Amino acid sequence: MQPKVTDNSQVKPISEQQQAEVVDATLRCIGTAGQLYRKDFASVPVIFDLRGKCAGMYQRHGNSRRIRFNPWLFAKYYRQSLDQTVPHEVAHYITDCLWGIKRVKPHGAEWKSVIKALGADARVTGDYDLAGIPVKQYQRFAYGCGCKVHQLTVIRHRKVLAGRADYSCRQCQGVLKVVSE
Repeated sequence: MQPKVTDNSQVKPISEQQQAEVVDATLRCIGTAGQLYRKDFASVPVIFDLRGKCAGMYQRHGNSRRIRFNPWLFAKYYRQSLDQTVPHEVAHYITDCLWGIKRVKPHGAEWKSVIKALGADARVTGDYDLAGIPVKQYQRFAYGCGCKVHQLTVIRHRKVLAGRADYSCRQCQGVLKVVSE
């Protein structure tokens, strides 16, 4: 599915030079954490492939780790992204190295202590104007309960059809049922 843009002026992703600056900032942040915790942390791949609302993401699959960034949000909010998003994702990586990813909450006390040690705010999400940023638009399906009609994404709709999930209304607690078309 092609990302759609909310207006005609599309933001261009950051340049290769800016990507190199972000990678350097990430490695410096990891180095700072190494000095703070007196431990050598390996460098991790930094990839610029995120789209949509998410500015950054730390991922671990088995022993493989990586940090992903959104090159469009970095382009629109470059300084803020360097100051906030880079240490935010590095803090996830350092927290994983120190305590393990399954032993702590994603933005729990351990992560908060790391991000504060790195000198950044412990904000969980950014508040970005997404005008000009490519965002995914998922097809939605109408589901009803006792009080209103809800719009579920195609992902949730498929889970319901496969019998893997039931969703209920937060207001009336009624189970959501697909509205016949």
